Amino acid sequence: MGHPTANKVEAARKINELMFVEQRLYVGHGDWFKNTGPTDVIYYDFDKQEFVTEYTVDEEAIHRYRHYGSRLFLPGTDSTENGEYGNLYVRDASTWKKYRTIPRGLHVFDFAEFKGKWYVATGSYFGDIKTGPWIGAIYSSEDQATSWRYEYTTASAGRSVSRITSLMPYKNRLFAFGYTDGPMPRGSEPKLFPAGEDRQSNRVATSVVYDGDGWFSADLIPDTKLIQTIEPAVFADQLLLNVRVGRYGPDIPNEWQLFAHDGKSTRRVPLASDPIIDMLVKHDRLILLLEQQGKHVLSESSELVHWTNHVIDPEVKQPLSVEFDGTSYYLGLSDGTVLTATVPAD
Repeated sequence: MGHPTANKVEAARKINELMFVEQRLYVGHGDWFKNTGPTDVIYYDFDKQEFVTEYTVDEEAIHRYRHYGSRLFLPGTDSTENGEYGNLYVRDASTWKKYRTIPRGLHVFDFAEFKGKWYVATGSYFGDIKTGPWIGAIYSSEDQATSWRYEYTTASAGRSVSRITSLMPYKNRLFAFGYTDGPMPRGSEPKLFPAGEDRQSNRVATSVVYDGDGWFSADLIPDTKLIQTIEPAVFADQLLLNVRVGRYGPDIPNEWQLFAHDGKSTRRVPLASDPIIDMLVKHDRLILLLEQQGKHVLSESSELVHWTNHVIDPEVKQPLSVEFDGTSYYLGLSDGTVLTATVPAD
């Protein structure tokens, strides 16, 4: 389909997100670790068969869109401005509007609409932005982003950084997931602390749930140690959890596991995979972009039991995101390429 980010610096080209809205394929790109912003909102116009730049956000990258009703929401992952406020961008009636109203919203990772209120998941801070402490915070708004109030914050501690990274409404509750980076307690995993070695850090997942009255810990995943991150989706009336397990750090092998929670109990979904790169719910099917034994695979199911696998051509390098329109797949690659392919006949 093209290379919509070809004119960007190399780090900004990668396609983090693809989303269909109003017969347009929206593209999220950039790298907020390498500060590649400001970032263009780009979509593919199928009538003109070309990519169009619709808007520019004051963010280092776009990594997520959310669609509720007729509105498209873009959480401001990492503002190019100071961290006094965080940003939420809303496309309504074909017009984008920026809300720079989230207090201390250093990183705005996700958005949800729940029971008439707007919610954002953030990496925030108390005290000074440069010294912290850095916390994960959930804010709510009753006036559609004009003002915000704290709903929930993680604990704060020296040498630790916490973030809330995703929100997911499910069965009249609002689930939130995030993580804390910080030192591991000595003795928790003795093998990880060889004699003379400095204290090691790890990434530890956080999960909480709002039931309409208060926020509570959501211990959803049984008998699994060293959970780093949890990415949710709702499929077939179940809350799916894409879980990364293992020590956090360079060159340390990790495992990806998929769980399904039905509101009462959680089961592991048998899945042979290395990284679960992307997870998409579309047209009554779950589509996973996986890496299996060095190959990239699109794996889809309608009931989490039987899976159809489509091996991606090895010439397609580093796919990061997937979208589906009922007849064709779309892939976003790390080099900025967007590809499409018709679904093979069964």
